[in-house]
Amino acid sequence: MKYVTAFAHPDDEMRCLGTLLRLHDAGHRIGFVTVSPGDKGLPFSPGTGNPETVDVRELEMRAVAARFDADYHCLGAEDGFVYDDGALRRQMIITLRRFAPDIVFTHWTTDYNPDHVQTAQLVSDACLLAPLASFVPEEPAIAAAPRILHVDPGSGYGFEATHLVELSQELAATKAEIMRLHRSQMEVMRTLSGSDYADQLTRADRVTGDRMLRHAAEGFRPCLAERRIPWPTDLPGPLQSTTNEPSAEGAA
Repeated sequence: MKYVTAFAHPDDEMRCLGTLLRLHDAGHRIGFVTVSPGDKGLPFSPGTGNPETVDVRELEMRAVAARFDADYHCLGAEDGFVYDDGALRRQMIITLRRFAPDIVFTHWTTDYNPDHVQTAQLVSDACLLAPLASFVPEEPAIAAAPRILHVDPGSGYGFEATHLVELSQELAATKAEIMRLHRSQMEVMRTLSGSDYADQLTRADRVTGDRMLRHAAEGFRPCLAERRIPWPTDLPGPLQSTTNEPSAEGAA
């Protein structure tokens, strides 16, 4: 199967990286799409202009994609000013058709960042339109609408996971290592809060894992449009374990 992340910025994929690692290890194909290059992403680096920031963040994102043998494509919208207009919608429809995913991971519908909220709606609309040949006819339509899984945005946004994917201790450590390939954003978050994204999400994944009586986990919700509800088998099930820890299901 083909799994594609479609998020607002480079580094937003970190909320499903552990699941992507499991999928990649199982032989599934991965792709990465961002709406914006994150050109405002070095706010504490005086003298760093937007073109330089774009270069830094693209290199970081491509380093992440390389760990998954994956392609990466950015639609090029301005960071902080993502609006779902006709041009951007056409770009997303074309991009999804070219990637031809079975499953798309994207933002939850409510979030602290307006770019994330706009991207969630953009992705949902584009997935629905991508199989309809009358829309953007210059790019061949795909056979069916990709199914959509929303990632956990963190507490405070009305998200309640319906699907959980277990992360072993080793997998959680690998996830943190890959997150830190977004070196510039780790430094930004340390300036803002005293700890980086990798440390923060490691703690959050441990809390989610407590629901499964496991080391760590990532949580998801399917898009509730009828044609895009994923079957439970679209996400990895339990990890093989040689310990005596209680067993747990990969979806709840």
